[in-house]
Amino acid sequence: MTVKVKKRFLLLALLLSQSAALQAKEIETVSAGDWQISLAAGYGALENPRAKVDNVNTWILPTWYYYGENFYVENFTLGYSLYESDNFIVDLQTRFNEDGFFYEFDGLNKLLLSDIVGYTPVKQPINPKVVKFEEIERNLSYLGGVNTTWVTPYLDVSLGYFHDITGVHQGNEIQLRLKRSQAFSWGALGLEVGAIRKSENLVSYYYKLTKEEQGPLRSKYQPSATINYHARTVVNVPIFDNVNFVGILEYTWLGQEITDSVLIDKSGYLSGFVGFSYDF
Repeated sequence: MTVKVKKRFLLLALLLSQSAALQAKEIETVSAGDWQISLAAGYGALENPRAKVDNVNTWILPTWYYYGENFYVENFTLGYSLYESDNFIVDLQTRFNEDGFFYEFDGLNKLLLSDIVGYTPVKQPINPKVVKFEEIERNLSYLGGVNTTWVTPYLDVSLGYFHDITGVHQGNEIQLRLKRSQAFSWGALGLEVGAIRKSENLVSYYYKLTKEEQGPLRSKYQPSATINYHARTVVNVPIFDNVNFVGILEYTWLGQEITDSVLIDKSGYLSGFVGFSYDF
């Protein structure tokens, strides 16, 4: 039971800490050997677009980074710089696939006493062949690939190809991101819009029911590749030495090939965090 709670907390930190990379540190010059660990306290929430599955929240958000000569770590993203100039960067990168998060979050409702004693106010015929949506499991995958970034005075344009390197679904993603970071006298503001194309193998693994899971449903859903779109904003305001106010808000629009799945009952999902961080 304790392991399940820690697992959910860690995975929420994984998802939200990706947004934290847009803080003011992006505007500053980073030198080889630089590292930092930050811990933010506040309130964070993630909508889970899966049907009949609760949303997730947290009160603690850890982030960290380390930059070597060529190798770097940004939270759970690992990278190696192949080429770098003033306005063009080519990196090898590995990162988690966000679709798996929607399944790893599941399970906290099992802590409720009503579940432990087996009580439910809903009276339905017992059918052992029907699998509850909230009990469906999928594995979290890790992606690896090449990411290129074109740096301009107005915005940074990143384009990357990432393939499943863990053998979970053999799928891939093509990610396009447009980022803008701006420093002000009061702090910094980061903006990002992007599109992520998810391959048929990836969509099928996470959003199509297996034959065992279908039971009497007999769904005709046949997924193919689709594109998710997202918009994100990050605000970072220094308060004291090493203490910052941090606000993160992101919305993701799910592609139709995902929303057509019986496992999904939302057209998109919102995630965010607001609180204060301390840099160690």
